[in-house]
Amino acid sequence: MRPIVQLWLLPCRQMPVLGVLGHLLWLGALACLVWIVPHADGAAIGTGLLAMGSWFWHLGLATTLRSACQPETFLLPAFRRHLAIFGLLDAALWVGLPAALALALGVPYALLGGALLLLAAAMGFAMGVERWVSLLFWPLLVLAGWMPGLAGAIVHDALRSPLTLPLLLLVAALLLRLALHPMLQVTDRPPDTSPLEGLSLGRNATPDAAPRRSALGRRFEGWFDTIAQHAMEQALARYRAAPSAARRRTLVRRLLLPHDNQVAIALRMAIMAVFATLYVIVALHRRHFDATVVGAYAVLIALARFPQIGRGMQRMRPNLADLYLTLAPITRAQYQQTLADALLVLVPIGTVTALAYTALGIVLTHAAQPGLMLLVTLIVATGGGLVALAVHLIGPQNTVGRQLVNAAVLLGTTATYWVGVWLADTLGYLFGGGLLALLVLGFGLGVWFAAQREYQRREPCFDAPLT
Repeated sequence: MRPIVQLWLLPCRQMPVLGVLGHLLWLGALACLVWIVPHADGAAIGTGLLAMGSWFWHLGLATTLRSACQPETFLLPAFRRHLAIFGLLDAALWVGLPAALALALGVPYALLGGALLLLAAAMGFAMGVERWVSLLFWPLLVLAGWMPGLAGAIVHDALRSPLTLPLLLLVAALLLRLALHPMLQVTDRPPDTSPLEGLSLGRNATPDAAPRRSALGRRFEGWFDTIAQHAMEQALARYRAAPSAARRRTLVRRLLLPHDNQVAIALRMAIMAVFATLYVIVALHRRHFDATVVGAYAVLIALARFPQIGRGMQRMRPNLADLYLTLAPITRAQYQQTLADALLVLVPIGTVTALAYTALGIVLTHAAQPGLMLLVTLIVATGGGLVALAVHLIGPQNTVGRQLVNAAVLLGTTATYWVGVWLADTLGYLFGGGLLALLVLGFGLGVWFAAQREYQRREPCFDAPLT
């Protein structure tokens, strides 16, 4: 029984907020079924809460199990049997118990509601294992947002069709088959990439348990690796032809940030533009949609890369010893300065990324103030990038500290963006934008220079991280 309890606690330990939220929604849903069921909307509210909680819980569960199901894990005694028992208990708690309670209380469409709960659980689990599965449901969201009348008619007819129940069960079974097959398959560990890259390690994975990548993820990563290899060969050839400090710094960047060359950046932006376009299309059908919010989202997307710096530099400590011996710096501060200069390129990359997404949003939403959005995005993304790089470079080493620092940076940057929109709209582009640039860029440069001096003062560390 203890292994099953440990499997149940796994998502709560790695993602406590998600685990608590899922179980609170489960309790709220059961309360709706028991106490509000005499009302017409009680069953619908309970089913919606339970489906949402099940989706959240199984998304986190699949993410953690994907990292835990490594080839060496299957050598544990009766691991597959414990995993199967845990799956049955999970299905009974999230699907069987609510469905049986609904049947006992005489809730209409109880079997259909149970099938929908099973589908929500299978959907969340499949999205946690195979990220590309979420692409299959984007067209449904677009359809529901674009033509709500048609979506309502489809739901109305589906409630009366005898084929709806077996179809939902079939889709849920296919999703579970799609998710369980790669997770339970014993394969070789995928090759490691640079820990500073977002593709290298899952957000909640540990260095000793690299997450399994889906077929689509491996295809994308193969493209990025090929582009990175070509960029490294070009940089090395140029350095050998005419050695210089600038080309040496480029080589260090290609080594630390292999997926941050021009071609890879363009490919990453094109992939993200597809998701951004789908989101904007859905959001446009809201009654009150402010196009200015696109710039705030673009800035947050650009800043999402910087938390990887703190985790990646910590994991790369043993490998950086070889780089230190290869560079053979005169002083340790010179070596630290080389690393800081190599990572500084992430700031203009983030700014260009934010501007590109903002421009895409302007085109899609036909924004009334495109100049204001681009100006504020340029200033806030640059200042926020400098602050984010500084705090993640010298900030806390533990996971909780990094998350708190990242949350503070994101909240501060978001608030600064909206203050900048107000300043530029009230005082004009020249005075408002100038004041915003003076405050934001001055603060960002001050924080970066202070962090750079602190980083140079620190002794290089090549010990492997404890966690």
